[in-house]
Order: sequence, then C-alpha cells, then structure tokens
Amino acid sequence: MSNSTLPFSVLKGELTDPAQKTMHMPEQELMREEQQLHLQTNQALDAIRYSPRPATLVAIFDYAHESGKTR
Repeated sequence: MSNSTLPFSVLKGELTDPAQKTMHMPEQELMREEQQLHLQTNQALDAIRYSPRPATLVAIFDYAHESGKTR
C-alpha cells in the first residue's frame, strides 16, 4: 500500500520528464567536482600547522613530572 495520494502514472511521468533531468548535473561532472573539492580540502589541511603555546607545553610537562612522582 502506498502513502502517495498521486496516481502512479503521474509520479512515473515526473521521474522520466526530460525537463527534470536537465536540472541535475551529470554524474561524471559531479564526480569531478567532488574530486576537486576533496583535493582542495586536502591542500587546506596540509597547510595547517599546529604548534602549542609554550605555556601549554610547560603545563603538560609539569603534569607529567608530578604524575611520575606519585607512581
């Protein structure tokens, strides 16, 4: 049983309507665009450099030093 209130022939006509197909990009173009965006994302992530502040490093090493004393 279908939840649709439209006749099946109307739904089928909408899915196969050539005017509807022209609104969507071809799959090959979508794949190319997706690959380009993936490449751009990788390049951006490769450009990011993380370096903690010296105060953060001091706090980490102090904590590690104190933790080592209690064991």
